[in-house]
Amino acid sequence: MKLFRFELKKLLFSKKTLAVLAVLAAFVILLFVRNLTFQTQVEKAERQAIDAQVRTSQANGRAHILLLEKDPDDEKQKELQIVNLEIRDPLYDLAANFSHEDWKHNLEVQNGILETTLTYKELGGESPLSVKEIERTIAQNNEFLKRGIRPEHSAYSIALPNFLQQIVSLWMYGGGLLLVLLLAGDILASEYESQSVNLLFTQPIRKAQWLLSKLGAACIAYVLALFAALITAAAVSSLFGDKGSFRYPVLIEKDGSPAFSNLGVQLIEGIIITSVLALLVISLILLYSLYAKKTLPVLAAVLGTLGAGYGITKLFGTSIPSWLNPFLNLFSSDLLHLQNGRTWYEALPITLVAAIVIVIAAVREVRKSYLRGG
Repeated sequence: MKLFRFELKKLLFSKKTLAVLAVLAAFVILLFVRNLTFQTQVEKAERQAIDAQVRTSQANGRAHILLLEKDPDDEKQKELQIVNLEIRDPLYDLAANFSHEDWKHNLEVQNGILETTLTYKELGGESPLSVKEIERTIAQNNEFLKRGIRPEHSAYSIALPNFLQQIVSLWMYGGGLLLVLLLAGDILASEYESQSVNLLFTQPIRKAQWLLSKLGAACIAYVLALFAALITAAAVSSLFGDKGSFRYPVLIEKDGSPAFSNLGVQLIEGIIITSVLALLVISLILLYSLYAKKTLPVLAAVLGTLGAGYGITKLFGTSIPSWLNPFLNLFSSDLLHLQNGRTWYEALPITLVAAIVIVIAAVREVRKSYLRGG
């Protein structure tokens, strides 16, 4: 236990760890400031999207008029012209009376327009939106209305739950693994590089206990970095942002059809997935350090292993059962929860098993270690 406390204090209070945590907190704050600054741009973009729909409807209307001038008895064009007017008029009203605060009215009007657009497409009319996109948008808008939750911009939200989701997504897309490499990449190799391991091995300590103390310290450093990011995000969004809701509906794919998950549930799932992957990476760092004994070769080996796992998953993922692929969830923020019959936790057991096997291999290897001369 004394050895573990020693290793933990040495890692947590190192200049590198403190600098990484400070930079991490600063990054989260700057990201929130960016989101806050872009709020006017978000509303402007929504208005521009409505204007684009208006221009599309106007162009379709002109096309129908030209075709009817050539053939006044074209019943199909007459019907399309009538339906297009049913799209255009609500768009005019929405563009003239758009208010970011009156989001319920906006969604109701948009759904009416989209439902009419479906009819328009069924009659042969042109629309830049596919049927699938329209159906997914209608389903999502209905879910917002049902839950009484205002939609948030995916990249620039200042609502507490949605900003946390942005942080967790960045964590899943490689941010968490990058932090592991920064915090623990040299946790063992540096001992060999400085030859301080020679002094340690002359002490009455178990080599396996020393290795496991390194593992525990690295895991706690990762958890501390994760908490630092989440607590900073929660603090700034609570003080300067919106309350939001953890029941915010997240559109996912389930057996080819749109379904919804709570944002709060996805946050927990994302943190669990990335934390298990972090354990795997820490285990690889420890094992490779016992062979390479230098930081740069260790990092190169870890990155090479992750890259190979990611490449194999991309190339042969469909032929490898998900419960046998420990690299399945690398950079997979878009694969959370149920998608096409797959559950979010399928790859976690094999990832945990792989990490444990690697740790056991590292323990066996460190027991065979011997003193090296200077």
